[in-house]
Formats: sequence, structure tokens, C-alpha cells
Amino acid sequence: MARLGLGLRLAFGTDPIPQSKSRGEVVKRLLAAVAALSALVVAGCASSTPSNSSTTHRGGTATFALPPGTVATYIFPFVSGPVSNNIDLFQFSPFLWRPLYWYGINGKPTINYAQSMAGPPVYSNGGRTVTVTLNRRFTWSDGKPVTNRDVEMWMNLLVNEKANYLGYSPGSIPDDISSMSFPASTPYTFSLTFNKVYSQLWILYDELSEIVPIPQHAWDKTSASGTVGNYDLSAAGTKAVYTFLNAQSSDQSTYTTNPLWKTVDGPWLLSEFAPSTGAATFVPNSAYTGPGKPTISRFEELPFTSTAAEFDALRSGQLDYGYLPAEDSNQASYFKSRGYTINNWATFGFNDFFLNYTDPTAGPIFKQLYIRQAMQSLINQSAISSDIWHGQAFPTYSPIPITPTSEYLSSSLQQNPYPYSVAHAKSLLTSNGWEVVPNGTDSCVRPGTASGDCGAGIPSGAKLAFTEEVATGSAPFTAEAEAMVSSWASAGINVTIEQKSMGAIFATLAPCTSGSACAWQMANFGEPGGTPTYSPQYLPAPGPWFGTGAANNVMGYSNSRMDQLIEDTYVNSSIQAIQNVAKYAADQLPCLWEPDYYYQTSVISSALHGALPQDPNLNLYPQYWSLS
Repeated sequence: MARLGLGLRLAFGTDPIPQSKSRGEVVKRLLAAVAALSALVVAGCASSTPSNSSTTHRGGTATFALPPGTVATYIFPFVSGPVSNNIDLFQFSPFLWRPLYWYGINGKPTINYAQSMAGPPVYSNGGRTVTVTLNRRFTWSDGKPVTNRDVEMWMNLLVNEKANYLGYSPGSIPDDISSMSFPASTPYTFSLTFNKVYSQLWILYDELSEIVPIPQHAWDKTSASGTVGNYDLSAAGTKAVYTFLNAQSSDQSTYTTNPLWKTVDGPWLLSEFAPSTGAATFVPNSAYTGPGKPTISRFEELPFTSTAAEFDALRSGQLDYGYLPAEDSNQASYFKSRGYTINNWATFGFNDFFLNYTDPTAGPIFKQLYIRQAMQSLINQSAISSDIWHGQAFPTYSPIPITPTSEYLSSSLQQNPYPYSVAHAKSLLTSNGWEVVPNGTDSCVRPGTASGDCGAGIPSGAKLAFTEEVATGSAPFTAEAEAMVSSWASAGINVTIEQKSMGAIFATLAPCTSGSACAWQMANFGEPGGTPTYSPQYLPAPGPWFGTGAANNVMGYSNSRMDQLIEDTYVNSSIQAIQNVAKYAADQLPCLWEPDYYYQTSVISSALHGALPQDPNLNLYPQYWSLS
């Protein structure tokens, strides 16, 4: 249930001060507040709110609130899906090790060469070969330059351990590379030759985007006491190196002491990490040579077990950068009146929930487009966004997000092809062989494959009754799922909710195989923080989700026309190719669309400068922050 009766709650109640915020630091902040208040009194109490002055200074500690229950769990940047989350990928590892190319500029999800470690790629060999030149300014924290040998080690890991890498999808990098060149004679240049000519847009946003140079001179070893060698130049050696690095990354207790994690090329070093809570403290890397040298002395990521705990910390002044829970949205005026900035953080992705097309009972039903159209017509996205999420959500109509806007969003993709209509849903069902029983369960009365029949594989008497797995942890998200169940019931579609943890849902998501029992029919884990984002493949083409046999296609969805349109995005550099597949997905409904959410409604102290605009790829830039 959502909390009601919101009043002033003190941080000295049931929710303790986060462990990473020492009592000494809290006392210092209280003393600073008293000093500031005294100054206002002396000045004649010119204002009752914090100063909005842009005066800044070097030093100070900036605090950032992590999402409830989500903390960093893996430090090695070659991360696998089962152990990763958004914090690992965007708000932990990139502080320490920068990717080859950076995506996100001025609140847009586009390439940012000023933040990248290399210049624009150059194409030759009829477009099959891409050559990349590294920026010579970047060095490791021990003074060694970042060279093509560091890129080569990453690529060797990707070639030999691709099954252990989060971003791998069969047929994409490294499967589509026929040869690689990392010449010692030109240590800042490397080349990749592909097996055919691909879209340059796709290569830049979905292929080169995967690469993260790693310190070969420090990490190419197979044990803590072993010497550094060139083990990654063989498949067996690469496997031994990966096994060692993965084991080291799995030991969270040594994150701040392990020499491996001290060799970085990013603007920060990890100085404190609490495995029991996930609290993390970063300090500037004094040897950093890239863009944006930190001016604050410390950057702290503070964990919280609930939105209530975070909200209490926010109101008591422990956070420079926090978030407003949806159930506390009416408290925005409280923070605004005290000088805080309220800003919605939109991510570049989409929100849907999955249908299991391979389930022996539900699968044949879900394969009927009119069924998906009826169910989509009963999802009142506008009402859910306004009434349940209080404006912190917005409709999803296709794989191209409406917010934030981008060049990929055409006018047709901004229109809802299936607006909410109970009458339309009922009409679709009755005209295709179903006896509609509002608030009951519909049944197939005209089996067969002719026009007006229920469709292939649906027997007489089949019921529109399904089970939906829904992620726990968010009261508004549970309310959203219940609202959709109620709407479906109005047309006789009977859906039973089974609440499970997000991890438990992930564990069962897979297409059914011959002879095995299906564990799910519908799955919905799209609460804030759990929705798909286009990263580290940044091109908004939904191939990994909707392509036949694709890595993330856990639904078993297969459509030859969809596959053709997806393939076109790999070889056609036009934005129209992406819009074509997005429009087809909007119409065909390979999944059901539901409102997408802001990653969070950020509440930012007037003392913190440089936090806006917020990055749609979830990156943070504390190296550009300052405190006044």
C-alpha cells in the first residue's frame, strides 16, 4: 500500500542515517547550516529559502541517492547479465573506466565525441573496414598511455568469452568481424573488418559502443601473484584471464584494496565501499587526463532499502541529489519552496510486458493479432500515468520513446494506434469467434482458421484466462498491474497476478522447448529502473528483443516481416529504416505496451551545480559538479 498522511518525518525515527554518511559529516553539515542561518540573520533575513547563488568553490562532499534496493554489485567493466544492473553499468564502472565512445550530450542520447576516447571512425575497403584513432591525451592512473593494446585485450575477451558478456547478441559484434588489426607500430590506431558492409550508423551506435579499453599492462594475468603477460593472445589464455578477473570482481570486500581496481583511466577512484549496504565513496583520480576534472573532494552514493527511507533522508538534508517517490509527489512544492530543483529524469528506452508465444495453452492465443489488439485497447495508459503515477509516467506506443524526444521519433510514432476502448476490444473478440462474458471468462465458440474463427491452434471452449507474473517492490507499479487486470476483465479477459521478485521473474523467462513445461504466460517487471534502455547498444532498433532467436527475445516471438525490417537497420544508415521497424512493432504488438516511467523525479539541492541536464542513458557526471 502507498503511504498516506504525509507529514514531516525526522531522520531520527525508524530509518537510520545511511551508513556511508558518518555522524561527523552530519554534524559538519548541521554546523554549516547554523553558520549559514547566522549569516542570513546578520544580513537582515533577506530570504527565507536557501540561496540560489551560483558562487562555487573547490572541495566538499556531494551525496547521491541510489534507487531502493539497487546497489553496485560488479566492478569489472566486462559485465555479464546475471550479475549486472543499471548502477553497475552507468553509475559505478564508468567513473573508473571510460568506454571508447561516449553517448549522451545535453540531455540527448547521441554520440558525444568531446567525452569520447577516440575520434570519428573512418571507413575504407568499400565500407567493410573501420579504422579508429585513439585520443593520445588519455592515460592510466599509473601514467601508462591508453593504447590499441588495451582495446585488443577487450576485443579478445569479447571474442572468447562473449557468452559471459551482457551486450552480446548472436550475429553482432564480435560474430560479424572477419579480422582485427592492432599494429604495434601505430599504437593509437586499430581497425576492424566486418564480414559485409553494414550501416555506419549501426556500427557506431551498436558495435563500437560495446568497447571499453582496459589496462592490459596491469590486468593480463591469471592469478593475483602471477606476472602480467600476453595471455589474452590465445583462447586458452583469455579464458584463464577472464576466470581470474571475474573472480576478483565477485569479491566485493576487496574493491578498495585490490591493486587491479586502482588502475583506472576515469576521473574517479573508489575509496570506500560497504558490501553489506552498497554505500560507495569516490575521490578524484589525480592522474586523470581526460575531459572534466573533478572539483568536489568526494562523491558518495548512498543506498536505501525503501523509498520511505530515502524520502526521510531527503527531507532531513542528508542528500544533495535525491528523488521524489511517486507516492510523495504532492511534496514537490515543499522542496521547491526551499530552493530545490525538481527535474524528471527520462531514459532512452521503452516499456512493455512479455507474452509467451511458446506456451502450449496461451501461445496459440497470443499469436492472434486481434487478441493482442483487444488487450492493448484495454490498457488505459493516460489514466495510469496521471492517476497512479501522478505525472511520473507517460504512454508507450512503440520501441521509440516519446520522452526524451529524438530524431527517430516520427509524427506517426507519437500517435496511439490502439486508444483505450472497451467497446472496440469486445468487438474484436466477438467478431473473431469468442463469447464475451464481461467480468467473467470469454470462451472460443467458433474454432477454426477461417475469417471470423478463433484462429489456428485454439480449440473449442478455450478460455481467455492467463497468469501474469508481476514484479514486487513498488506500490504504484502493483496498482498499475491491478488496473490493467480490471480493464481486461471488463471484456472477459481473466488475468491472475502472481507477484514475484524481479530476480525470480528473470530466472523463469525463456521460451518453452519441446518436452519442457512452461513456467510463465505473461511477465511484467517494467517498474522504474527495470525497463529496457538502449545501451550499450544505443540505436533504437528493437532487433535484440523482437528478432527471431535474438538474445533478449524471451517470448519466442517470430515474424518474418519484422526480421526483414530489423535486418534493414543493420545495413541501411537512414533513420527511416529505424522508423519503419518501430511503426511495424507499434501496429503488430509483439509485446503489449504500457506506460514508461521517468527513471526518477530528481530533487537537487540549490547548493549543487552542474547536475543538469540529466543524461538519458543514465550516466552521471560528478566530475562536472560543484558545491556553493
